Amino acid sequence: MKRVSINIVNWNGLHFLSDCLESVKSQTYKNIEINVVDNASSDGSVDFLAARYPGVNLIKNAKNEGFSRAHNQAIRISSGEYIIPLNFDITLTSTFVEEMVKAAEASPEIGIVSGRLYILRGGEKTHTIDSTGITMQGMFPADRGQNENNPAQYDKAEYVFGASGAAPLFKHEMLEDIKLNGEYFDEDFFIYVEDVDLCWRAQLYGWRTIYTPSAIAYHYRGATRKGDSGMKREYLIIGYRNRYWSIVKNAVMLNLLKNILWIAIVELSFYAGYLLGRNFFILKVPCIVLKGAPGMLRKRSVIQKKRRVSASYMEGFFFGDIKNFVKDKFKRMLKGV
Repeated sequence: MKRVSINIVNWNGLHFLSDCLESVKSQTYKNIEINVVDNASSDGSVDFLAARYPGVNLIKNAKNEGFSRAHNQAIRISSGEYIIPLNFDITLTSTFVEEMVKAAEASPEIGIVSGRLYILRGGEKTHTIDSTGITMQGMFPADRGQNENNPAQYDKAEYVFGASGAAPLFKHEMLEDIKLNGEYFDEDFFIYVEDVDLCWRAQLYGWRTIYTPSAIAYHYRGATRKGDSGMKREYLIIGYRNRYWSIVKNAVMLNLLKNILWIAIVELSFYAGYLLGRNFFILKVPCIVLKGAPGMLRKRSVIQKKRRVSASYMEGFFFGDIKNFVKDKFKRMLKGV
């Protein structure tokens, strides 16, 4: 039985930690180590972990290092052949790890596994989907099936673009293959879209992501920013910045040139939607993106040299259903969504 390292980055998540860790301890798959990186929590999380879970490998950061850097810390101390970065607001069903490992072992080309995540709302488990993997139509990341009520179309295992960073499984071998400048998750991203960026790089290097409906978990989502409108806006700006940085690093030039008209339409509708809603803060995003562009271009030169798949293979993830995606974008823009 191969070892699985479950890695949790915690920042003031005391309210969720017990449910999360108890669900890990109740797994039918037993060869598990637990690594927790605490990002300078001020809510008593560290004392709680030391008292209640002394068997956990705990790293205590003196400041909030962000999601990417903290998870990289955890990966570096992980001894497992499989690694599951786990949000502290996730609760696993007892067979989650077993089913994720089973899916990963189906083929040597599989480097990432996505399970079926449902929304955890007010402490209650729902059958509303949180994620069944990541899609990238129009180069906009989205959680597949989000907010849908358990439709049967997600009952089959299939290959997808990527897995949500809330509870993916990564082969350690894959992570070592795709790391860049010693980093697995891009530490410049700090938080948000780092999962998309990693999955995109994995696809470019020839690794595939599979979705398995048998691995079920529940996700509260947004626990770190709940009720803080200022933080929500700040994180929104960071997320959009990171989306562009990910495009700069990973997009295949032929795909961009071939679909430039569609890209322009999608981007214009994106900004128009925000401006029509008088959300002028969105204009900060291009300026912030440009500041980091030189560094992203240097990373791009390394990534594109190691690309092992064709442009046409990658194009399907981004522009396979672009006409319907654009129609939906315009509908949302007119509704102010």
